[in-house]
This record gives sequence, structure tokens and C-alpha cells, in this order.
Amino acid sequence: MRRLGIVAAVIGAVLLITSCTAALVRPQSGPCRGASSDLWLAKASASLGVQPYQPGPAYDVDARGSAVAVPTLKPAAGAMAVQSYPEPDRFAGAPRGFLALSSRSFVYDNALYVLWALQQGRPAQARAVLLTLQSLQLPEGGWGFSFAFREDGFYNAGYLRAGAIAWVVYALAKYQAATGDLQFAPTLRRGCQWLLQAEGGTGLLRAGRGRWASDEAFDPDWPADFTATEHQIDGWFALTAAAAADPALATELALLAAAARIREQMLGVLWIHEQGRFAQGVASGVVDRVSALDASGTWGALWAHANGLNDRAAAALDHVSAVHSLDVLGWPGWRPYQPGAPETWFVEGSLARALALQRLGQPELAAKAFGVAVELACAGGVPLVYSPQWAADFPLSPAAAPTLWFLMVGEELRGRPAALWTERAP
Repeated sequence: MRRLGIVAAVIGAVLLITSCTAALVRPQSGPCRGASSDLWLAKASASLGVQPYQPGPAYDVDARGSAVAVPTLKPAAGAMAVQSYPEPDRFAGAPRGFLALSSRSFVYDNALYVLWALQQGRPAQARAVLLTLQSLQLPEGGWGFSFAFREDGFYNAGYLRAGAIAWVVYALAKYQAATGDLQFAPTLRRGCQWLLQAEGGTGLLRAGRGRWASDEAFDPDWPADFTATEHQIDGWFALTAAAAADPALATELALLAAAARIREQMLGVLWIHEQGRFAQGVASGVVDRVSALDASGTWGALWAHANGLNDRAAAALDHVSAVHSLDVLGWPGWRPYQPGAPETWFVEGSLARALALQRLGQPELAAKAFGVAVELACAGGVPLVYSPQWAADFPLSPAAAPTLWFLMVGEELRGRPAALWTERAP
């Protein structure tokens, strides 16, 4: 999901936590039951941590663990970055090394922040974050997965994933379309070219490169040749949005043709007809039939709706309800994978379910689903936690990503214009 890479390196295996302060149990009574969404949206908005981008010289690590310089640009004055884990010590039980994430920022989180700032009518805040992403773009056009925004300049530039890169491209396109500001047009172009190279005319975006074999061993040359359905969804929206933002670029690079190839493979290869949902992806030519919450049902439903396939969107949500629902410490949550660990509530992926219900014309169900997240915000505070318990890749820690999804979904449910994935198939 979102946090493969540096978080996988520091969290490790699923932890068994017994401390009463190391898990969020759903309150059965009190002010958090039926908490006000308006109140907690306001609190969540105020809780977001965006920091000046002031790191040391950028470096990554090679296969031997030695530091290697990363070519980046000097950021323009006023560059900012999202603090992805602003309070990693709020809850007891953090695994070894987790507190170090307080100075790290994930490119995906920064892309989400740009979209939220645009939804709020704050283009200057969006531009400040894009200045940082502009400086971090690699010569080949992509972005590493995460970076330090202060002091130590560790930039995991050798860990590239098509999904995260597509989100940055999407944010750049939405900013350009909303503001008419062309200062990031060259950055957008190179990002699109990276995605097109990853797609290679096949209709499936290869994942990228690099992997953390352990918490101390990074292999920057490992070819991530598998294709993840989640990345296809991200890439389709990114290329479609870029085409809308810059018609000349769309013609020059044939962006809509690439998006159409992705659509064809999504429906012809990745859709599992008998289960009414998308597969997790394809690896070594074999369809991976694990059900991932976002790819199979929530993000997948939003993509199907954008492509005029509401019957498939509804089927995907039905699938999610049938196989991903679970009770986590009293919370009616949604597991990230089926089958597979961990058995925890994936908050971020579940918020997309509420958004899909809203767009499919089921506002009451959407409000009910969103209301559980409001209770979580009240019970655990804001920023929202990534998960209500410590689990591999799903930490019990305040995090920017679920908070930004919470804000964008909540605003749309309140009638504000949608922040993301408004594109439609031609």
C-alpha cells in the first residue's frame, strides 16, 4: 500500500502490544459517539504539519549501505514539505526506529496536500509544496519515495514506485489547470514521460525499481517489474488530468492513448469477473488474485465510476463489504488485504469507500461510513492515526495521508467541489 519502503524498514514484523495506551478502543459512549464532523474537520485542518524544506545535501544509500549523492535542484525560497508523521511518539509501543520518521516526508503525502490546498482555495500553499517536489525530481523524471525535510538529507531516490510518481504528476496537472501558472510545466512534462516509459506501450505501468530487503539492506538496482492495479488507477488519472491541463502536451506525448491502453488492461486483464472486483496486479505474467482494499474495491470503484462503469463500481463495493470488513477494537473497519496480514483497519483506504458511496448516489451510507472516521478523530486526536493499532506498514501514529483523505472526503460530503479524481473517460 502507501508505506512500502522506509516504513517497512523501520516497523518490521507485526507487534503484539498489551499496553492500554498502545491501541485505540472504540468508545461505547461519551462525546466521541456521534461526534460533529464539522468540528473535527476544522480540527484536522488545523493539525496538518507543513514545514520549511531545509535539509542537508541530498544522498541515498547503495547496496553496500554507503551514502551516494543524489542530484537535486536547490529549492526556491519558500519551499515547504508535509510532515508525514508529526507525532510518532503520541502512543506507546512504537517499534525501533519509528521516531526517526518525524523529520521525513513522503512524496505521495505532498501530492495529497496540494490537492487539498487547491480544494480550499489556497494555491499559494499548494505552490510552496510543489516547489519542493520540483527540486526533488530526478533526471529521469520520477521521484524517490520519501525524503528528509530538515537536517539530514537522506532522500530515498533509489526507491521509485509508479503510484507515488503518478500522484505527483496528478497534483502538478491539477495545480496548472486550476491556476494557469506554468512554472511547473517542465516538471509535469518530465513526470509524464517517466510514466509513459513505465507503461512502455503495454497498457500496464511497471512498478519501478528498488526495494528494502531488510531494515538495513537496500537494493537500489532491484527491478520492480510487477504491475500493481493501484498504480494503473493512479496513472490513468494522472495522464488524463495532464492531458486536460495541457492539450498541446497531450497531443505531443499521446497521453490519452496511453490512458486508453491502461483502461483496456484494467478491464481485460485485471478485472475478475466472477468476483466483481479488480486483482491486486500481475507478477511474472500471472494475475495476483489477492484482494487489496484500495485496488480491488475502493479506489477501484472510483476508477470504474470515472469510466462510466457504475455497475462494476457497485460490484467492487459489494465485494469490499463481503470480504474486507472486520471488527478492530470495536471499530467497524476494513482490512487492507484478503487473504493476508495484517488484520487491522486501513483508515486511508476505507475513507475512499465513503467517497465512492457518495459518488454512486448513496449519501446516507457515505455519511455513515465517514462518521466512523469522525469518531476515530475524536478518540485518537488529529492528525488521524494511520491504524488503531500497531501493525506492519500500518502504524498507530498520527499521519498526514489519512488526515488529508479525511479532509478531502469530508469536504466533498459537505458539498464542496471535489478535490480529486474528477476526470472522466473521453
